[in-house]
Formats: sequence, structure tokens, C-alpha cells
Amino acid sequence: MQGPLTVARRPTISLRPAVASDRRQVYEWLAKSDVTPSMMGPPDYPDLSIPTWEEFCADYVPHYFDDSEPLSGRCFIIVSEGQDEGVVCHNAIDEQRRLTELDIWLQAKVYCGKGYGSGTLRHLCAYLHEAYGVEEFIVRPSKRNRRAIAAYKRAGFELQPLTPAEQRTRFGDGDYDDCVVLLKRLTVL
Repeated sequence: MQGPLTVARRPTISLRPAVASDRRQVYEWLAKSDVTPSMMGPPDYPDLSIPTWEEFCADYVPHYFDDSEPLSGRCFIIVSEGQDEGVVCHNAIDEQRRLTELDIWLQAKVYCGKGYGSGTLRHLCAYLHEAYGVEEFIVRPSKRNRRAIAAYKRAGFELQPLTPAEQRTRFGDGDYDDCVVLLKRLTVL
């Protein structure tokens, strides 16, 4: 992908493709920020431990930080007024089902609750739909993470009434014991 993506609803927000030199900072935002306890680790999330650097690198392999395999997954840095505010990623695109899973985290609590997450997700979905024909997008937070669920709903995702067994069959294992699936559909007109 060439150049930054600009979020139309909030012109001050853009997405820039993450590069290898961003990898350590993206990890720090995930594993060592004041937002981390709202997503993982004891006491609230004993079912999802905070990853080590090595575990993070095993999940977010180099192609997430370069354009070598865009269909296999990619990270983008959320930027506002020149400040890096967080990261949004898509996992491998299932070309047959036209589906991908998204993940997002902000670098600090100061950026939460300002609409950056939902605006960014809307924009990334539109980009992936146009560039790769993706029609379904899922996010799978813990049902304990009410703030994230509310942001996903504002971005147009709808909670799916799936049992844990149905979730695993359709989408594989989730990160949490109480994982919920929210789905957004974009179709070609």
C-alpha cells in the first residue's frame, strides 16, 4: 500500500502502514501501557497472559510490518496530528469466504473514548473491502471488555449469537475464555 490512509469522518486521523522499526513500539503499547490491564493479564484477564516480546514476534511476524504478504496480515499505525496513537491490524484474509479478523489497541488511556478506535475500524474495513474484496470483518474481544465492545458497535459491528463451539467451528480458537464475536458486513452493490 502506498502512503497513509485518511479517515474521512475524522480528517485528523490517518493510518500509515507499520514498518519494521515500529514493531517494538507496537509491542510496548500492547503489553506495557496503561491500557494493557483492560485487555489482558491478571487480575481481570487471567485467561490471557501478557505476551513476551518473543511471543508477540511469533504472532506478529515480519509481514505485518512490511508489504511482503498483504493478504496474510498487516498492521497500520493510527496517527492524529502527527502523533502515533495506536495500531490496527488485519489478520490473514480468507479469500474464499472474503473474511478477515481485525485487532486494535491504543497506546495509552488518554486516547480512549475519543472515537479514534471506531473511526479507524470503519476506515480500515472500507479500505480492505475496496482493495481486497473483503466483505466480512470480525473482532473477538472478551465480553468483559465493555468499552471495546461499545466501540466496535459504533463502528458498525454487530454481536453474533454464537455458542463457544460455533465460534470455534467458524473462526477457530479465540484469545479469551469468554470471547464474543462481532461481525461487520460490507457487500458489493
